[in-house]
Amino acid sequence: MSKSERNDCPDWKKEYPIKQSEEHKASRRSFTKVLGLGVLVATGGALTKNKILATLESFEPKAVAELDELAVGESKLFHYPTESDPCILVRIEPDRYVAYNQRCTHLTCPVHYNRDRNQLVCPCHKGFFDAKDGSVIAGPPPRALPRYEVSIEGNQIWVR
Repeated sequence: MSKSERNDCPDWKKEYPIKQSEEHKASRRSFTKVLGLGVLVATGGALTKNKILATLESFEPKAVAELDELAVGESKLFHYPTESDPCILVRIEPDRYVAYNQRCTHLTCPVHYNRDRNQLVCPCHKGFFDAKDGSVIAGPPPRALPRYEVSIEGNQIWVR
């Protein structure tokens, strides 16, 4: 501001000699702060993601049923990887079993197996999933059901 402009300004403007055209420019210091904070957040997010993935991978396989326990078209509820994670095991063919997390991907209502349609159904909001692969057939669910690897060892069905 020139001296003549300062004399014509209100008193409060005289105490803040920053031109209005320059007030939105970022200084090197503020840019560096924002950049450093961004790097810290990204690093923290990556470390947290890796820790979560390592935790999930550390769960032991679990025997959830005997081989002859389910007839074709039947299902069984179980919990995996923790006791607070409901899951469903379905025998869709004589030699094929599938296991999914039982929480609907829409609003986490429990899904149930419909034998006649070979679908997993969420009764809360009419969500339908294909029992063969967990993919969404109809309704509001945004993605397929989380699926677990199923294997047969001896006379038991294991989930990983």
